[in-house]
Amino acid sequence: MRLQAVVPGSIWHVQQPVKIGPLHVATRSTFVKLKDESVWVHSPVAPSVQLLAELAEIGPVRHVVAPNRSHHLFFAQFIAAYPGAKGYLAPDLIEKRPDLVGHEKLHETNAQAWSPELAGYFVDGIPTLNETVWFHQETGALLLTDLLFCFGNHNQALLRFLAGLLGVRERLGMSRTMKMLVKDKAALAAVARKLLALDVRRVVLAHDQIVEDDAQAWLEAAFAWLLKNGR
Repeated sequence: MRLQAVVPGSIWHVQQPVKIGPLHVATRSTFVKLKDESVWVHSPVAPSVQLLAELAEIGPVRHVVAPNRSHHLFFAQFIAAYPGAKGYLAPDLIEKRPDLVGHEKLHETNAQAWSPELAGYFVDGIPTLNETVWFHQETGALLLTDLLFCFGNHNQALLRFLAGLLGVRERLGMSRTMKMLVKDKAALAAVARKLLALDVRRVVLAHDQIVEDDAQAWLEAAFAWLLKNGR
């Protein structure tokens, strides 16, 4: 794994292959350099020696975020490599991972610690996900985890087939299975309206794609099913 720049000097990412049954899926960790020169980590992957060395060239890692109830597999391993960093957990993740007790639970107040430089939005209406979404104002980067997906045609045949069935092949959207998990459509729509009001210039997904061309239009299309009666 090697770091790649999303926005040179500001945001980097790295992808790690993960095997889920017969599927080979890449999961992405994103690294944001804050104005105080520290590094903020979104959805950490396994901390390889090479990755740690490359991050050391960017700045000190001080914040590590597990952004939803699913992206936590490498959290403990990663933050152990940075004893001086502070860990933050998505709402209710501690109930799923009691071994992570001692790390701070994300909530509206501490999420604003990095605002307006990096603003946090809590995705209401899907309690099994409890995702936090992040917007980097300077670069217009919206960091998502599992709220939306977009799988390209370069993937293995089985993954392409499943992405097509789920409605997220070569298009940005919420998967059909995720839509079934929505418990409060009105609450989710309110979050979508907040995200659509942002000056989004790129959407960085935890899996597969980074959407940079017409990102705002892609985002509007992704939430069109939810906001049929207008924004």
